[in-house]
Amino acid sequence: MASTFLSALRARDLVAQVSHEEELQEILAKGAFDEQGKRYAVYVGFDPTAKSLHVGHLIQILSLRRAQDAGLTPIVLFGGATGLIGDPTGRTDMRPMNTREQINEYVENFTKLVQQYFRTDVPNPPIFVNNIDWLGSMSWLDFSRNVAAHFTIARLLASDFSKSRLEHGLTFMEMSYQLLQAYDFLYLNRNFNCIAQVGGNDQWSNVLAGADLIRRVDGRKAFAITTSLLTSSDGRKLGKTAGNAIWIDPTLTSPYELYQYFRNCHDNDINLLFRFFTFRDLAEIEKLCDQNQSNINETKQILAYEVTELLHGKDAANAALQATKALFSGEGNLDAAPTSTLTREEVLVGIDILNLLIRCGFSTSRGEARKLIQGNGLSMNNKKLTDPTYVIQLSDFETEQKAVVLKKGKKDFHLVRCE
Repeated sequence: MASTFLSALRARDLVAQVSHEEELQEILAKGAFDEQGKRYAVYVGFDPTAKSLHVGHLIQILSLRRAQDAGLTPIVLFGGATGLIGDPTGRTDMRPMNTREQINEYVENFTKLVQQYFRTDVPNPPIFVNNIDWLGSMSWLDFSRNVAAHFTIARLLASDFSKSRLEHGLTFMEMSYQLLQAYDFLYLNRNFNCIAQVGGNDQWSNVLAGADLIRRVDGRKAFAITTSLLTSSDGRKLGKTAGNAIWIDPTLTSPYELYQYFRNCHDNDINLLFRFFTFRDLAEIEKLCDQNQSNINETKQILAYEVTELLHGKDAANAALQATKALFSGEGNLDAAPTSTLTREEVLVGIDILNLLIRCGFSTSRGEARKLIQGNGLSMNNKKLTDPTYVIQLSDFETEQKAVVLKKGKKDFHLVRCE
């Protein structure tokens, strides 16, 4: 039954907020079709403000896949129009504005990344849309009369995004963002029988605005659903602009780095991450987590492998596993380990350890790299490196791995090879 969609989200602790929840459950309990026999749809929207989506977005993507498994039509919306403005939610400064060409490039990459998570051999395959197709041709007068007229300034100023930006100079362009997103929901409701929008919980005001607009303008039922946010160990939201994103694009975050992210999760988060990022049965998850309490690292390894396989395939997951074994236990294969390459000429000319740390991504500046070394946080070829003026030598590459093996802290490895 279609009602298993919302029930499944609830059971997995994915739901943060739902508007008119009892009403939605009652509608879905009757099946995936309305009284006219048209299938209901659910949508998630993504603004192309960076090249890739991250694992925080994966929560919404997989929630949409769960909607598809429950018989509903999944709609993935790419914000070719709203991306030109940028969502101000949670920001104290205005987002940098990307060019249309850059946004089109991001949308193309988003499409490639997202397609793999849905089934196409079913009666309800995914629908991919771009809001530039309807917002791009809308005139200012039409937008003002048909959308903006239904929102008061008081309501917009009370929204979460206004609170975070108002003191720093909220622009009219940013204030219109919520109205544009609300119209997206109205458009999808009218054209695709879209009954609900799913978004992260920081998007509650934006998602709810669309559901309210549909009820006010067309008198149709529409619902807002937000999911729990994925946060880092220090409590920060994992996001594109937070500087701590774990990307789902393997060219930005390698399968090995993704594997390590989940392999090194907090012990208390294992059960939750299994529910968020896998399709394992809940009873199976509970059994797995309970059985392996005495060997928690084995459970983390299973989690890391399954998520890496979901995103990048079995071969990539196997390679990440082998690289982990090679670096931590001396077994396995290092082919998938994060790697940078220097030319022989670069080494002969001279590259110091500070520049090398920046180059391989262990530091963002020479000052940060120096602090890492002076804080006794860097090992090179299994020995602590304490000299921030050290210059890499050709002999440093004469290791079992035929590479310089850098280790930051206890868990971050990087190989540097010489051509």
